Amino acid sequence: MNRQTARIAFALKLFLCLAFQTSLGQQVAPEVPKVPKKRIAFVPYYHPRAACHPVEVKVVSLGGQPQHVLLAQVTIESFSDTPVSAVKLGWNVYKRDVGVRKSLSPCDVTSDAAEVLLSGISPLIELGALLQNETVNIGTNPLKIPMPATKTFFVDQPFIVWDQVKSLTDDGTPKTFKDDYTVLLYVSEVTFIDGSKWQGKVK
Repeated sequence: MNRQTARIAFALKLFLCLAFQTSLGQQVAPEVPKVPKKRIAFVPYYHPRAACHPVEVKVVSLGGQPQHVLLAQVTIESFSDTPVSAVKLGWNVYKRDVGVRKSLSPCDVTSDAAEVLLSGISPLIELGALLQNETVNIGTNPLKIPMPATKTFFVDQPFIVWDQVKSLTDDGTPKTFKDDYTVLLYVSEVTFIDGSKWQGKVK
């Protein structure tokens, strides 16, 4: 074998050896697992087939809101025989699985003593006279997401803003939630047109 042939053979072996080592290194390098981002979700406490409350939150509308606003619009539905003149809306924050379970629980379920991490109640919202099976969009003006409804009423302040839930994070930013959370929206108080009142809670 002449020198030129020997050099070519050596170069080929070196190339193959380096290629094998690179491939081996890629195979044995440990993969860094991706940690799923923890989030917060908003769901209504709604039972259309057998209403748990005389008035329930039917739709939670998200999106198109300023960064500091988490929820500025909901749609409610009345199941009451007696017209409704006003409501208050409440919200509870739970660990994700607890909140989802509560949102789907039937009306006659035994009350679950799960921990409420955060909560809030809106001011009284005047509705005039909301009749049975009527729906109302309630939100800041203008509505961010127009939804089909019988009526629309505006409120001065959004229902939930960032400052009310940032304690659930490590550093006050949406990227550092400590866990997965569910915010459950419900009607906490109903005033009927005859002056009587009803108060409710999440079971």
